[in-house]
Amino acid sequence: MTARHALTAAAAAAALLTLSACSSSDDSKPSGQDTAQQETKEVASVAKSYMTAWMSRPSQPKQMCELETKAARPNYSKDGGSLEGCVTTYTGYFADQKADNTTLTVAIDHVQDVAASGTRPAGKGALATCKRVGGEPFRYALRLVKEGSAWRIAQSAEADGDQYAHTADPVADVLANAS
Repeated sequence: MTARHALTAAAAAAALLTLSACSSSDDSKPSGQDTAQQETKEVASVAKSYMTAWMSRPSQPKQMCELETKAARPNYSKDGGSLEGCVTTYTGYFADQKADNTTLTVAIDHVQDVAASGTRPAGKGALATCKRVGGEPFRYALRLVKEGSAWRIAQSAEADGDQYAHTADPVADVLANAS
């Protein structure tokens, strides 16, 4: 290699280093895909926490209420969905529950965008599949919306009807057609 070729190669390498240094400043920002993956994880985490609180025996009203939107709380029409009113309402609903220490598994999948329907806002949908040891699995479709900076449950509906028995992903249809 001649001195001239070596000098040209060194200049090219220096130019590439400069260009790569300039583009690295954008690496600190999350990409659209990273943001979507993080959002999916957050939605799945809230959905799992909610279903675990609901399906545990006894159910955990305070945790459920903290994870629901005010409008989704059972006391919304009485007092605007206050946390205290929600806990009181759910405590009454679950008063007859028997303790059950059978292992409960909750899996969340099919997280997706869902359109607004009826009085329900657009948000994210997810499918919760729950199973107790020795029992049959059962499924719920959940609608989650952002309230402030947190994802909250805005709707839940059974997803085990005959029309969904052989459907892997009934989320959007269940949420659109549930009352």
